Amino acid sequence: MRRAWKVFFGLVLATATLQLNAQPLSDSNYPRRPVTIIVPFASGGQVDAQARTLAPKMSGLLGQQVVILNREGAGGVIGTELVARATPDGYTLLWGSSGPLAISPHLNAKLPFDPLRDFAPISLFAVHPFILALHPSVPASSLKALIKLAQAHPGKLNYASTGTGSAPYFAAEMFNNMAAINIIHVPYKSVAQLTIDLIGGQVDLYFASGISSRGHFSSGKLRGIAVTSTRRTDLLPELPTMAEAGLPGYESVGFSGLLAPAGTPAGIMAQLGDAVSKSLEDRDIRERITSEGGFPAGGTPAQFSTFIKSELVKYGKLAKQAQLVR
Repeated sequence: MRRAWKVFFGLVLATATLQLNAQPLSDSNYPRRPVTIIVPFASGGQVDAQARTLAPKMSGLLGQQVVILNREGAGGVIGTELVARATPDGYTLLWGSSGPLAISPHLNAKLPFDPLRDFAPISLFAVHPFILALHPSVPASSLKALIKLAQAHPGKLNYASTGTGSAPYFAAEMFNNMAAINIIHVPYKSVAQLTIDLIGGQVDLYFASGISSRGHFSSGKLRGIAVTSTRRTDLLPELPTMAEAGLPGYESVGFSGLLAPAGTPAGIMAQLGDAVSKSLEDRDIRERITSEGGFPAGGTPAQFSTFIKSELVKYGKLAKQAQLVR
């Protein structure tokens, strides 16, 4: 009998040891080497800039260098997949945004990752609205006037975007749907060419980022009509929200935030979340975000997860309406 109990407890101990060794452990000394944040887009864009705003502050808080690595391609899918397949030890993280996490899942049936299953949200960093920008030749100085013009001339006005399925595309399609109008889509391969044609009057309107369009508004090359968030921005406080301007319930924003591979130990997740929260308390970081037209965010992993789920639902409805679901 005693031997049977010894065998039993031996098996229990062996099983527990195997289970313990099969999972990454939370390390009180984390991090012991540099931490890499993968940005799945080329350097220089707004999403990349926000990651680089956070990295130096996080480096100081964690006591190790936080390195930004750009792995662009396939609309953010390549870099995002890289993190989904990474070891969940806190050393390879994702700078997540609208495209890969909320839009691509509705456009690509063979997406090599699941935004809810394969990632552990750490914290939302910032949200950034778009600005509805018109060429001055469009005879509308307000959102209501633009809607009235589009209703009177269906199919005559057009809007630019950085491609079917991009965030500016969906912002325009939401506008089309909610205002019951028909503004025609004109896709571009680059923001640079799009901006040239918008300023030149080859296209009528575009949902632009605030930081890229502000100078064109002040010079008179473009006319700002409204912002797509539910509150006004410090960058362009004179512009009303779409809801204030006559389209109640409209909201379309991009976002950026930090995520880890699913399975990352809770202790490491807590350290990273605390670092993001403390970084967002920094006055310079908050001012940098607002100076680019965005809003500092923050919050818990659960709140970030809920936000991603709501964005997935929103873009899923828009993709179905636009008949883009694959």
